[in-house]
Amino acid sequence: MRYLILLSLASVLNAAPNLAGVWRWDPQKSPPSKDPPAEFRVRIEQTSSEIAIVFRSKSNNGPEEENSARYKFGADDNKNQIHGAPMVSKCAWEGDALVVHSVATFKSGELRMDDRWTISPDGQTLTLEETHQFGAEPQPSSAKRVFDRQPAESWEPPKPAEQVYKNIQVMKGVPAPRLMPVMQFFTKALNVDCQYCHVPGAFEKDDKPAKVTARKMLNMVHQVNDANFPEHRVVSCWMCHRGSTTPEAFPK
Repeated sequence: MRYLILLSLASVLNAAPNLAGVWRWDPQKSPPSKDPPAEFRVRIEQTSSEIAIVFRSKSNNGPEEENSARYKFGADDNKNQIHGAPMVSKCAWEGDALVVHSVATFKSGELRMDDRWTISPDGQTLTLEETHQFGAEPQPSSAKRVFDRQPAESWEPPKPAEQVYKNIQVMKGVPAPRLMPVMQFFTKALNVDCQYCHVPGAFEKDDKPAKVTARKMLNMVHQVNDANFPEHRVVSCWMCHRGSTTPEAFPK
């Protein structure tokens, strides 16, 4: 009995901090940074084995965007995406801090990121210390953001894309903050920029044939996933295109 009590006490003392909750960036508590967002919120879900982090940010002149990542504690091969680029991360506890080391691969180089999350003793303040370095940049850039805990109900469901953007046809129902990350993924899958499908300054227009073709291809991808992989959505543009506008029909 005495052994079990000691074991239980040790387990409590060694328990990892719980970062779960809804958090809102407080610019007054955070040091000044370059190009700060107009708004920045985070929702975290945490279990004993993994953590899921959703970021919602809004620039001064753009719509709200949403990015998410899921990590297993102790794993060094967590796979996610950032701005459409594949990202591999190592996630582990260092004392009371959650540290995530990530490498995202873009066409023009690698983005190396170190994120360090800590929570205040009263559980009401969350701090994120970021260090980012792209390609051959001589010096990394860093930022420190302090978040205040918010009520769970403050994380409202986002509007669908068709209520925020014009001429949405195939992607109706997709949360509006997710639309831009999806578009960024398309640019990486085909190795193009936005102008390949869109008219600059008038993204809603259908003047370019590539945009019409993209809708047909996206419908095809949805049909294949619905019929064969309804739970995991295995098929994507990348599966065939692999960074080319024209996929190869046969191996070289």
